[in-house]
Amino acid sequence: MLINLNVNEEVRAKNIKRCKEKGIVLPTFKQMVDPSTVPEDIKAKLAHVGLWDLDNSNLFRITWKNEPTKTGGTFGGVNYIEVPHELTGVKARILALVGKWFPTGAHKVGATYGCLAPALVSGNFDSVNQQAVWPSTGNYCRGGAYNSALLGCQSIAILPEEMSQERFNWLKTVAGEIIATPGCESNVKEIFDKCHELDAERGAHIVIFNQFDQFGNYLWHYVVTGSSILEVLEKDEEVAAENVRGFVSATGSGGTLAAGDAMKDKYPHLKIAASEAVQCPTLLRNGFGGHRIEGI
Repeated sequence: MLINLNVNEEVRAKNIKRCKEKGIVLPTFKQMVDPSTVPEDIKAKLAHVGLWDLDNSNLFRITWKNEPTKTGGTFGGVNYIEVPHELTGVKARILALVGKWFPTGAHKVGATYGCLAPALVSGNFDSVNQQAVWPSTGNYCRGGAYNSALLGCQSIAILPEEMSQERFNWLKTVAGEIIATPGCESNVKEIFDKCHELDAERGAHIVIFNQFDQFGNYLWHYVVTGSSILEVLEKDEEVAAENVRGFVSATGSGGTLAAGDAMKDKYPHLKIAASEAVQCPTLLRNGFGGHRIEGI
């Protein structure tokens, strides 16, 4: 996985012009890690914007530190909960980050920004003449379509036909084009079969942002999600370094596991655990099967 560092100056200039025309400001990863650095005029605007609104100021809400409110919120600490011992049945403290307060209600909006923003800045995606293709089983294509809309780009969302009707209804309000492929959450191959078809049909008119080979997916989680987890641990006076023992994440493309890599930089003894649906034990047994855990 690599980020294309080649710069297409002609397309880059075109993207800059489009952003200026639409009043779009791109947030930095640093601002996502520390929203206190977000410009005051952006914060003032957010006071009148809903969390899911198609308003480009919501790009600055791609952070784990949004105020937990549907409308008008700014920023606070990292959103997380501690799962009580009465529920877990174990002595270990278990802390869990909460992604509900991202725009779209899922942190995949961050992973897709990590893929799309570098392509815009470097001119490797033409926001005027190309469509951004977001293939996934749900949350990644939702996040990609949402960010595309905020960044003034045309998008194509590809997801399995058995995903919830709610997803399709919402995507109709955001994505430029929606393609339903056979199967359910587990039918990833069919999604990429469709990507190959689109590539053959439309070629240079599209850019496919495949989360499995986009380094921006990993990088966003390493920097933003990893930093947020470390901040939670560092601020909790009851957490001793030697007691930070594990990071657990459900796996889709594996991007979120990057946060575990960031944690290992500080806690080398840490173990990273990946979880998956028992009906689809791809990593454990090279198995496949349908399940209804949408967005895993």
